[in-house]
Amino acid sequence: MNGLDVGVYGLGVMGEAFALNLESRGLTVAVYNRTAEKTTQFLQGKAKGKRIQGFTDLKEFVDSLSRPRMIVLFVKAGKPVDEVVETLTHMLEKGDIIIDCGNSHYRDSDRRFAELSGRGIRFLGVGVSGGEEGALKGPSMMFGGDFSAYIEAENKIGRAAAVFENSKCVSYFGEGGAGHFVKIVHNGIEYAIMQAIAEVYDYLLRGVGLSSGEVGSVFEEWGKGVLRSFLLEAAARVLRYIDPETGKPLVELILDEAEQKGTGRWAVEAAMELGVSAPTIAAAVDERTLTTLRTLRRPAQEAGFNGDRNVGEAVEAAKNSLLATTLLSYIQGISLLQAGARNYGFRVSEALRVWRAGCIIRSRIVEELYKELSWTPGEPTAVAFDKIIPQLEELMPQWLQFITNASRMRIPTPASMSALSYYLSLRSDRLPANLIQGIRDYFGGHMFKRVDREGYFHSDWGRSSE
Repeated sequence: MNGLDVGVYGLGVMGEAFALNLESRGLTVAVYNRTAEKTTQFLQGKAKGKRIQGFTDLKEFVDSLSRPRMIVLFVKAGKPVDEVVETLTHMLEKGDIIIDCGNSHYRDSDRRFAELSGRGIRFLGVGVSGGEEGALKGPSMMFGGDFSAYIEAENKIGRAAAVFENSKCVSYFGEGGAGHFVKIVHNGIEYAIMQAIAEVYDYLLRGVGLSSGEVGSVFEEWGKGVLRSFLLEAAARVLRYIDPETGKPLVELILDEAEQKGTGRWAVEAAMELGVSAPTIAAAVDERTLTTLRTLRRPAQEAGFNGDRNVGEAVEAAKNSLLATTLLSYIQGISLLQAGARNYGFRVSEALRVWRAGCIIRSRIVEELYKELSWTPGEPTAVAFDKIIPQLEELMPQWLQFITNASRMRIPTPASMSALSYYLSLRSDRLPANLIQGIRDYFGGHMFKRVDREGYFHSDWGRSSE
């Protein structure tokens, strides 16, 4: 008797959706959840009548699979994944495959890959992006780990991926945690763009005086052009949705405290470890933390929008600022990918290729940057940055106007400001780091380089004459 094609361990929102997706692609699926009641509910509900078999006994779940067994995990990152992996390895045979599709840290996936390889179990750490809808209809999938396992997994669960212009949004990025590294970068970019969108919403709502619904309509219109993206589309829909119970925009009833699962912070930490500048991603992470510090927040009188100003001009300035900040968020992500590629050996353009559909940060900008990186030789970050410089220079006047107006109104724009500073630094022939080096040498004897001769130097800074 032939076994089932794939096992899905964990029936949360993503696990259920992905199991249904796999079944719709012609695969037979075994499912298991630590809480048996959850498995029963799934089988009697969404999975009813489908080629999905549920198990309440883990050993029976494992034994139901065809060899080599392929088990996909949708488990909370960290210790829970380790616990599940350890339990499963005692039931598996050499050559079987464990696929972690959760938001795990890439360092954990590096470790699990090494440990399981020593036991003969093939491990894959897979970044899956697209949320519940993506998991159900076709996500973007970023694989890392055992290459032979990837070949087999791509043939099975790769069927469930999103497709862009006849190209599946699936790729292999290297051994260990390469796939999860790429996903962490993806999420860092996601944080930055969401913060930039939120700042523009805040400006148009509190500063310019538009209603939530009107801002949603503005976003919808912007989404028809160069700013076309899933995140802007999502923002437009959220802003225009009316709460059926109160008749008010639901977004206005949501507490203004942004939660986070850690992937944005991991992106910032990775940038620091790899010596990459990603200030807009960092600003977005910082702002989410700041929203929770209610005991420190001291509301002040806001200037609001001056009625004699042109609303149309203010909206256009906001649009241009959002475009500039979004472009530079992608540049920072590409820079981080480039640094990671040195360790894992993948092509940066390949990440953009699989981000063109299915994932949360899919956009027209991703499509254009992918084309540029695919055809233009050179360092990816430099190629992408050179591509957008003329566009950013054109956006600069209204980008500055947006930030200036928002600051006068006491409306914070940390993502937009950090992106501007990042750009101005990259466009400066000389930065004031010379003074920083001088001060470091003054108090710590750390030495410095000179522009007029080779080597390192130290000065007593006039102390000897005192």
